[in-house]
Amino acid sequence: MSSEGPLTAHRPERVAVVIPAKNEADRIEATIDAARALHGVDIVVVVDDGSTDSTAAVAMGADALVVRHKTNRGKAAAMATGAQLVQMREDTDRADGGDSFIEELHAEPREPGHTGPLPVIDPAPAQPRALLFLDADMGASASGAQPLVDAVLEDGVDMAIALLPPQEGAAGMGFVVRTARRGIEKATGWTPTQPLSGTRCITRETWEACQPLAAGWGVETSLTIDALTGGFWVKEIEAELHHRATGSDLRGQLHRAAQLRDVLRALARRRTIAPEPPVEIEPETPLDDIEETGEHEVRSAPDAPVAPGRDAADLADLPVTGTFSDEQTRALADADIAALDRLLRDLPVDADFAPDDAVFLAGTDLDLLATRLHDAPVSGTFTPEHAVIIASHLDAGEPEIPPSLDSPLTPDEYASLVVHAAVDAENSAKSDS
Repeated sequence: MSSEGPLTAHRPERVAVVIPAKNEADRIEATIDAARALHGVDIVVVVDDGSTDSTAAVAMGADALVVRHKTNRGKAAAMATGAQLVQMREDTDRADGGDSFIEELHAEPREPGHTGPLPVIDPAPAQPRALLFLDADMGASASGAQPLVDAVLEDGVDMAIALLPPQEGAAGMGFVVRTARRGIEKATGWTPTQPLSGTRCITRETWEACQPLAAGWGVETSLTIDALTGGFWVKEIEAELHHRATGSDLRGQLHRAAQLRDVLRALARRRTIAPEPPVEIEPETPLDDIEETGEHEVRSAPDAPVAPGRDAADLADLPVTGTFSDEQTRALADADIAALDRLLRDLPVDADFAPDDAVFLAGTDLDLLATRLHDAPVSGTFTPEHAVIIASHLDAGEPEIPPSLDSPLTPDEYASLVVHAAVDAENSAKSDS
């Protein structure tokens, strides 16, 4: 548990399930059936995120509400689309009168030109549904999400996160998990057990407070940080859920590398919002600065020092696509922008960086990163995402190339090996201590 109690003012009474899916035709029907059987669930939405198989058709056959992305847009985008479809469904229900709609015959007065029953709609509509996000490959085990639903509907939890049992065949190295856990702890003071658990039940008030979402696989990290810093009650709940584990082959390694990239970007994006430590107030604090709140007295902190000013226009010449937010601009307040511009342009990457990437890379050794990328035995240029992954592991040294891989490597293969080298270095340090 991360706080003393719920913050959501209007408690939900029902739950809508949102299932992001890509190429899950073999498992999606069982997942939908199990989700629909959960107590409190009355809507199941499947977001087909650019599948090349029959996922959407199978989901429609299982009587789910289905929306499809023509191309793969990533987990965060699929979650957002699902939540939007739930809201549209609720708006439509309210326009039709919903469950509270009745028809009554009125003798007089009657609306001019109206010859039939007049609709009577309850002026107090039902509260928005909570959102339960499930992985598409859970199959029948999705029934194990009931404790999350109960925590939100009955116990008042604002965001319930599934604590999954050990997954058969899992070959994850734990490096991404540790990165996310440390980042969340640094930003909020709370240490989650499974920071990347994507199975979550969230009130709509909490969901709206966590917008905009971080991209891709960073969405869980951003949801946790934003909910906690918003004062919502976040709790991990044990749930007997199982899904297909990520293997240790090259495909699995690249999946974890992509997760790490997105987690790092999410942490860089939100690293300036950590709550400040309590400020000690001297006895001579004026009484006007004291707010009475009942049993406890809360003293208002003096105004914090203002960071050096920087306008977003100062960053316009950086090789970045997109607009820097106020938060990102503040994060670069102390940076030498001319030097940052030169160093970013010296990196052998094939596209401009995202604002999140630029903020993260500004805190790394870009000279060393440039040397690593230029000297890497790679054919072709790196993407900005590769640069972020490799920059986060500069202290691990150059990776060894296994005999099974022929040189030159692809940028994906090299980035994966960098992650492996970092994990090996950390494991060696633990065994020596």
